[in-house]
Amino acid sequence: MRTQKAIVSFTKVRDSELANTAQNIVNKMTTNPYFTDPQPPLTTIQDYIAAYSAALVKAKDGSKEDTANKNACRLTLETALFTLGNYVNLVAENDVVKLESSGFPLSKLPEPIGILEAPHLTVSYGKNPGELIIEISVVPKASGYIVLYSPLPAPADNNEWYEIVFSGTRGTLTRLKSETKYVIKVAAISTEANKMGVYNFSDPVEKLVP
Repeated sequence: MRTQKAIVSFTKVRDSELANTAQNIVNKMTTNPYFTDPQPPLTTIQDYIAAYSAALVKAKDGSKEDTANKNACRLTLETALFTLGNYVNLVAENDVVKLESSGFPLSKLPEPIGILEAPHLTVSYGKNPGELIIEISVVPKASGYIVLYSPLPAPADNNEWYEIVFSGTRGTLTRLKSETKYVIKVAAISTEANKMGVYNFSDPVEKLVP
């Protein structure tokens, strides 16, 4: 089971936002009863924020050296926040209340996908005898598609149908018995559907195999 953690990388935070982000963390963690021995100390982080803020202003209309100094100060601040974030994760032990109190942004938990809607199925003839081309409409968030097929009359129990899984929305059924009518249906796959064994199948399509 995935749990939330403090995000410790700030490489994607804009230059103009990094100091405010870091300052909010320092403010939240100052006298925070959950984190009594921050590593590195918050005073050190505060010094890095001040140095970075000053370097950022100077680099705005400054020289290449000023930009290089700004980048170096940013790296120093990012590294310190990375270390502090790891300390927060270690002390909090996945306690969301403690994590939120730190001021660090938290990782998101994956939302359950659920049982996906039934796709639309199109079946056409392949180039060779005993082949059918399967085309499936795209179902958002599907990890693949389960295809069930059977000669008519088809069994009432889906477990008795032939089964193949497609990673994409197009595939070919081969080695079918010529001059035999088959019925085909498909469903989108999700983690929840696999666990429950419940799928929303398309309307069945019947096709006489050449």
